[in-house]
Amino acid sequence: MKDKFLVCIDSDGCAIDSMTVKHEKAFGPAFVEIWKISDFQKKTVLNEWNNINLYSITRGINRFQGLLAILNLHPELVDGEQLSMFKVWTETTKALSAESLKEEYKQTGLEIMDKALKWSDLVNSKMEELPLAQPFDGVIETVQEIKLKADIAVVSSANLSAIKEEWQKCGLYQLVDYFYSQSDGTKSECINRLISTGYHRNKIIMIGDALGDFKAAETNQVWFFPILAAKESMSWLDLKQKYLNRFFNQQFNKTIQEKLFLNMKDNLL
Repeated sequence: MKDKFLVCIDSDGCAIDSMTVKHEKAFGPAFVEIWKISDFQKKTVLNEWNNINLYSITRGINRFQGLLAILNLHPELVDGEQLSMFKVWTETTKALSAESLKEEYKQTGLEIMDKALKWSDLVNSKMEELPLAQPFDGVIETVQEIKLKADIAVVSSANLSAIKEEWQKCGLYQLVDYFYSQSDGTKSECINRLISTGYHRNKIIMIGDALGDFKAAETNQVWFFPILAAKESMSWLDLKQKYLNRFFNQQFNKTIQEKLFLNMKDNLL
């Protein structure tokens, strides 16, 4: 067994300030374009998209789960039977990816699958036009301090090349021991893979900003620290000043964990 501590860190919206701008400038506007949302509805739909993906307990869900959620709010935009089939795909596919959706479209030929693919492609092209995101205030200093006592794994559902570019540009790349991305499986699977290399569960903590990050930690019986939406810099400061020493001194416990998780839930609508 490895006797080292391991700190797993989500990237988008947690360490790197990239999540909000991606939804406001890419995901939402692409939905408006592909589904031809009227000017009258546009503001409402964009607000709904942001609430689903940024400011509610569903923050951080996969893009296709987000698409399903917004279409459920607007059934007039899609055939009901096709929407049901899209829902089944999101619940049964082995990978919530464009590649998997392409295979589903080849088999079904459904318009909703085609539109979802076009939307996803448009999202990607819009994201390529965005300026390179930077870390939240407090991230660089905290990660540098973490590295003095622990191995570091970036565990993200984002694209690997984008993650590496963002971490290289801000000077943190060399501090990271492992990079896991959407192509490596779910966050839970990635953490489990790290555990299998010999880390003790009670010496692992996952830092994340969404319920999915908490569930990945909980499934693997490792600790979790939340980065609160719209309070990210304050959260990183709290981690550095209050909680890192507790973790490294193995004084992090279930009472602390429950309080932090309730803070995250209360912070989301």
